[in-house]
Amino acid sequence: MGGVLAALEPVQITSILVKAGMYVSVLLAAGSVINLWLLTELDAAASRRLRRLAAWSAIVGIVFSALNIPLRAAFFYGGFGGALDPMMLQIALSSPLGLSVEADILGLLAIATIVFHRSWTRPVAVLGVVLVAVSFALRGHATGDPRLALSTLFVIHILAASFWIGGFYPLYDMAGRGNEAAGRTVERFGQAALVMVGLLVVAGVVILVILAGDPIAVLTQPWGQFMTLKLAVVALLLGLAGLNKLRLTPALAESGNAAPLRMSIRWEVAAFLVILLVTATFTSTVAPEHVG
Repeated sequence: MGGVLAALEPVQITSILVKAGMYVSVLLAAGSVINLWLLTELDAAASRRLRRLAAWSAIVGIVFSALNIPLRAAFFYGGFGGALDPMMLQIALSSPLGLSVEADILGLLAIATIVFHRSWTRPVAVLGVVLVAVSFALRGHATGDPRLALSTLFVIHILAASFWIGGFYPLYDMAGRGNEAAGRTVERFGQAALVMVGLLVVAGVVILVILAGDPIAVLTQPWGQFMTLKLAVVALLLGLAGLNKLRLTPALAESGNAAPLRMSIRWEVAAFLVILLVTATFTSTVAPEHVG
C-alpha cells in the first residue's frame, strides 16, 4: 500500500482530493436533509442552521462533482491537458461517470432548495437525496455484476452513511443546550442509528464479499489492504457510536453535561473524514479494474 501511495501522479492526487471533497459535501448535504426529517425535536434555530448547512454543502458538492468530468478527461489523456480537450471531455461525459455526475448535480440542486423553508421544499429536497444516492449506483463499484444487487446495496449504503455524517452537526448543536430537548434529540438519533448503522455495515460487508470473491486472497492486494484500513476505522467509529449510546447520552439526560458527548462527536467526525479519504484514495488508485 505504501508503494502505491509513493507512486501517485499529479492527476491521481488531484482526483483523491476532489473525490474526498465531493464525498464530504454530498453526503453532508443529503444527510442534513435526512436528519431534518427524522429529528423532529430540533428547535427553530437548529433547524434553520441545518437547512443552511444542507444548502451550502449542496452548492460545494455541485462544484466538486462537476470537477470529476475534467479530471476523468485528464486521466484518459494522460495529463492535465486533457481537462480542456473537447474530445476527452465528451468521452468523459458519455461514460457512466457523466450520467452519475448529472444525476448528482440535479439531486444537489433539489437539496439546495431546502434553505427557502417552504411547504414544497422538503419533498423536493427528499427527492434530491434519492437522486444523490442513486447517482452513486451509476458508477464505480456498482456497475459490476450482479448489477441490480450492487446498485441496491450502494443506494442503501449511501443513504445510511449520509444519515450518520449528517447527524453530527445537529447533535453537536443541540447537545450544547444541555436541556430536555437536547436529550430527546440525541436519544432519537441513537434509536434511528441502530437501524441505519446496521444497514450501513451489512450493505458494506455484502458489497465487499461480492467484489472480493475470496476475502483472504484480497488481503494480499493493495486494494484489499485499503479496504482493511477502512474497515478498521469503521470499527473505531462503531465503538464511539456505542459509547455515545450507552454512556454519554444517558449522562447528558441525567446531568446536562454535554462536554463528553461533544468531544466524542468531534472524534466521530475525524474518523469519518479518514474513511472518506481512504475511500477516495482507493477508488482513484488501486481499485480492481471492474470497480474503478
